[in-house]
Amino acid sequence: MTLAAACPSHNGPRTLKPGPAVQISDRKHLYIIDDDGSVRSALSRGLEHLGYDVQPFEGAHAFFEKAVLFRPAVLLIDMQMPGVNGLQMQASLQEKGWCVPVIFISGESTVQQGITAMKQGALDFLVKPFDLDRLERVIESAIELDTRQMQALSRQQECRQMLKGLTPRELDAYQCLAQGHAYSEMMQALGISLPTAKQYRTAVMRKLKLATLAELIAFDKELNGAEPELGERPNLG
Repeated sequence: MTLAAACPSHNGPRTLKPGPAVQISDRKHLYIIDDDGSVRSALSRGLEHLGYDVQPFEGAHAFFEKAVLFRPAVLLIDMQMPGVNGLQMQASLQEKGWCVPVIFISGESTVQQGITAMKQGALDFLVKPFDLDRLERVIESAIELDTRQMQALSRQQECRQMLKGLTPRELDAYQCLAQGHAYSEMMQALGISLPTAKQYRTAVMRKLKLATLAELIAFDKELNGAEPELGERPNLG
C-alpha cells in the first residue's frame, strides 16, 4: 500500500498535509543518519538484533538521495554532522512533508540546539554514549506515534473521498452541520426553507453513512486530521 506522508501542522488546526509517497509496511523501520561509521555500524547491529529494519546513512544528502521510504518509521539523527547538521536536516524533512518522528543522538551539542530540536518536533535527545534499552523504549514510543499518524492519514483520505459524493449544496449543508448549526442557522446561511434543510441533512447523513450529528462532527475532525492523539507526546519513560 502506498500512502502520502503525514505532517501535523503546528499552526491552527492539526491538518495532515500530503508529503512524498511512502510504502506502508508491517515492519518497524529505522533510519540512522550519522557521519561516524563506527556509530552507524554499532547501532545497526544492535537494532537489527532487536528486530528493526535499519537503513544507515552517512549524512543528510545520502539519505535524501538513497533512502527507500517506509512507514511506520523513526529517524535517528546525529546533531553534529559536517555539511548539513541535524537541525538543518530536520527542517528539510518538514519542508519536504516527510514528518516521521525524529530522535536526536549527539556526543556534543549546545543547550540551544536541544531546545530548537524539541521545538521543531523532535521526540527526544539522547547524548552519546547512551543505553540501548533506553533507546529501544524511545523508539517503540515513536513507532507507536507514527503508526497512529498513518492511520489518521488513511482515515482522512477515506473521508475526503466520501465527501466527493456530495453535491455543492449538500457540501454547504455539511459545513453547517459540522459547525453544529441548527436548522434555523442553516436556513439563514444557505437561504433555504426548512423542508429543504431537512432534505439536505438526510442526504448528507446517508451519503456519508452517518447516523447522528455527533458522528458527523467526529467525521469532520478525522477529515481535518484533528485527532487528539496526534498532538500528544508519548510517554518516553
